[in-house]
Amino acid sequence: MKYVIRSVKYLLFLCVLDVALVWLMSFDGALRSVDLVTLLRQQLSSESGPWLIVSFVALAAFYPRFGFMRRRVTGCRFAKDELRIMNAMQTYGFKLVERRDGDMCFRKEGLLGRLMLMFEDEIVVREVEEGVELSGLRRTVARVAYQLECYIENSRFEE
Repeated sequence: MKYVIRSVKYLLFLCVLDVALVWLMSFDGALRSVDLVTLLRQQLSSESGPWLIVSFVALAAFYPRFGFMRRRVTGCRFAKDELRIMNAMQTYGFKLVERRDGDMCFRKEGLLGRLMLMFEDEIVVREVEEGVELSGLRRTVARVAYQLECYIENSRFEE
């Protein structure tokens, strides 16, 4: 069910982005006399209009598969590295919202940040046998995991 919801959100995001781009194009000197609805109708009724719809649906269908990931950070433990995990999350504007079953759940701070991530801003950190595993939106997990790896690597010099 989560997959379908994410796909629908991404499809709506693509549609809003398309309308915004067409609206910006309407400010062109030659198109000033044409309204936004007419431009959108022309776009969809053109020869490439059906391909645009098919591409939006295809992108939205595969987005949850490729837009989310799990990443392991080895050598990190909740007990000794909790402060480093919190700092890595705060660096990218995430705050701890809940702890459940040994997992830490983080969300982006601020409405604008959450909106930019389409409210798919949850990063879950769970302890695994080799370290910790981060799961969530691909770009945010990759950034936070890299930051956390740097913190863990630098902690070797503290001892």
